[in-house]
Amino acid sequence: MKKSVRYSIAGALVLFFCTAMALLYGHVRTERAVAVCTGLEVGFTDSLRFVSEDDIRGYIDEHYGAYVGERLDSVQLYRIEEMLEERSAVMRCEAWTTPDGLLHVDVTQRAPKLRFQSGGSGFYVDADGFIFPLHDTFTAGVTTVEGAIPISVPAGYKGPAPTEEEQRWIEGVLEMDRFISSSKTWRRDITNIRVRSNGDLLLTLEGRPEQFLIGQPEDIPDKLARIGRYLSLIAPYKAEGYYKTVNVKYKQQIICRQKDT
Repeated sequence: MKKSVRYSIAGALVLFFCTAMALLYGHVRTERAVAVCTGLEVGFTDSLRFVSEDDIRGYIDEHYGAYVGERLDSVQLYRIEEMLEERSAVMRCEAWTTPDGLLHVDVTQRAPKLRFQSGGSGFYVDADGFIFPLHDTFTAGVTTVEGAIPISVPAGYKGPAPTEEEQRWIEGVLEMDRFISSSKTWRRDITNIRVRSNGDLLLTLEGRPEQFLIGQPEDIPDKLARIGRYLSLIAPYKAEGYYKTVNVKYKQQIICRQKDT
């Protein structure tokens, strides 16, 4: 077969394919233009329970309005995504429609890393230090830091800590939590983290009567190493409860006191 004939056949096939695809695309667009939304399907990408399917449905009903009966090509997907992502517990949302008439919404919730509690108020922070409120019916199983939390935010606040100093303090506590979580020993032994009025951290260890003062959340590996030295080199030679406070907040020092500071 001559090359010119082969080229002609190939060109005709390409033209036929392009025409068919254009007709199919036009048909799909026409169908979408007349198809209407018949319902909502909500999915979650995680197992957290800060928001439920009913919460999402109710929030869309209240803030977006009627979507059932709306033309598929008129559903404002970007608006639904932005609207849901404004909720403090929602980190990311994806919305799309399918030819069967369903509006699909997939929700990724904001995963808490720490809970800060001061009296009857508190908040969560995620791994990036983003603050978001506690939930009325669901409590995440994360480390709780209690006491005089040096972060000033109103109830229901969501976002980063207001000042750079507060952001640094939260990041320091997150770094401490990451270090403790990575250590089998410290993860098992540290049972309580409290905050003094000046922002200093006070640790309680499993089975130990002492309070371990580590100061500001910085140089955590070194401070915990000094607590380790106290436990192995000093505590065995003293009666139980002899020291009430072990202070490692100052570099290269282990200050043991019989009375609380």
